[in-house]
Amino acid sequence: MGTYTPIEKVRFPCPSFRHVPIHRTLRKTCMATCIWCKGVGLPSALEHIIPESLGCPEDFVLSNGEVCRRCNNGLAHLDQSVVEDFDFLSYMADVPRKKGRPPTIRSRGNVVGTTGPGGREVSINMERYSVNAHDGSTLGPFGRSPRNIDATFEHDGQMAKTSFSVPFGQNPKFVRGIVKIAFSSLVYFLGTDTALAESFNPIRLYVRENKGERRILLTSGTDEGYRNQVWSPWKSESGHYAVTFRLAFVEFCVDLSPRMDLFPELEQKMIEMYGKSGWTSLPIAL
Repeated sequence: MGTYTPIEKVRFPCPSFRHVPIHRTLRKTCMATCIWCKGVGLPSALEHIIPESLGCPEDFVLSNGEVCRRCNNGLAHLDQSVVEDFDFLSYMADVPRKKGRPPTIRSRGNVVGTTGPGGREVSINMERYSVNAHDGSTLGPFGRSPRNIDATFEHDGQMAKTSFSVPFGQNPKFVRGIVKIAFSSLVYFLGTDTALAESFNPIRLYVRENKGERRILLTSGTDEGYRNQVWSPWKSESGHYAVTFRLAFVEFCVDLSPRMDLFPELEQKMIEMYGKSGWTSLPIAL
């Protein structure tokens, strides 16, 4: 399923949007203000813009006091929601977890995946009762968790095939986590002064308190390699920003304007580039 490569920061052509020059070296470091709660001079923490368990490079972090320790810890559950939906992709690409631990799958109830000396091993329980997995852990029965995997098994002589689909983006926290990555990327490229503008308060409220509504656009990448890639922000003629980035095999486009003013134009660009079926948006409209 491809290999993991470090993040790349390149320009992404998007008609009607202006590429914003990067001013990362001009950021202020004294009396830092948290980009989320706007607290001044609070104890800070190193913020990995892409969750570590998905392969965040060492230099793609906010390390100059942009995020206070309380917000770093308090918003970790949003990072985890993104990690959990990418668990199979990062596992199959052998992306190490935090502190270099081997990749695993352990948040789906009826599935466990481990990596050992012999390579990857996965157990999937399709029974209506608990069973023991290959590593001795207990797998719950199929059907009790929305994150359960519904698998089918076929065999032909000595050959066997297991097929399953992986639900993606169903957790409401997932969209908040993606918006968090987009806004943190904007801070990385443009600095805290830009990010502290009042026009970004709706983003802060949505990520921190789940207030308001946001939608994101996504499509599959043009190649099969597992890659994290972030483009520097784009600014519309109206002065609002959009951020595009890729996690694993999925490319996201996030409107960071206060009232989603850019979304209709971005949506139209997706139709022009990929047609009506080559992309989608989250949350799914009911």
